[in-house]
Amino acid sequence: MLRLLTPVSQSVFSRASRQYFSTTAKMSDAKLLIYLMRRDLRVADNPVFHSLANQKDQGFTYLLPLYVFPAQQIEVSGFIEGEGKSPYPEARSQVGGFWRCGPRRAKFLAESVWDVKEGLGKVGSDLCIRVGTVGEVLNRLLEEFKDPKVGAVWMIGEEGVEEKREERDARQACENAGVECKILVDEKYLLDEYVAPVPVDDFRTECPQP
Repeated sequence: MLRLLTPVSQSVFSRASRQYFSTTAKMSDAKLLIYLMRRDLRVADNPVFHSLANQKDQGFTYLLPLYVFPAQQIEVSGFIEGEGKSPYPEARSQVGGFWRCGPRRAKFLAESVWDVKEGLGKVGSDLCIRVGTVGEVLNRLLEEFKDPKVGAVWMIGEEGVEEKREERDARQACENAGVECKILVDEKYLLDEYVAPVPVDDFRTECPQP
């Protein structure tokens, strides 16, 4: 049976995790699944939650839903405690130098993240929220979690150069830690061939020559 793991704050991660797990039963055989959420910010109609709910023996004991505010897309200096300089460059476009995230997008994203957090709270779980890059956050979590051990990291595949770079960084972090990294398919942009009711070739038509 998959149990839900309440995330702890990053600032007291090691201490809080030891306190939490010291009150539980034997953890040596327990396995933790980290679910890295990106654009799939929904509890209902979520392919990962659906897969876990329909598999009686998925091999994991705990689930940790995780969201990372990407420092390369969103200005995260406001998340940094104290008056120290942000370790991340400003989230501006490389050519024009424009801010990559405006106030409306930031508001929508914040509301979406909070909605998922509240939705998970209703089923006894929570959403672990971090700031930075996918690679560094996963490296930290994979290093900190020793008991229970992280069994795998799951995430939904996305389209785009930066999204593929995040997936590459996630795979690298998992490879360094000896952890499985699974990229799942979410049919939200195009109709995949394996779910097409008729052969895909039937949809193809030749364009008339001018």
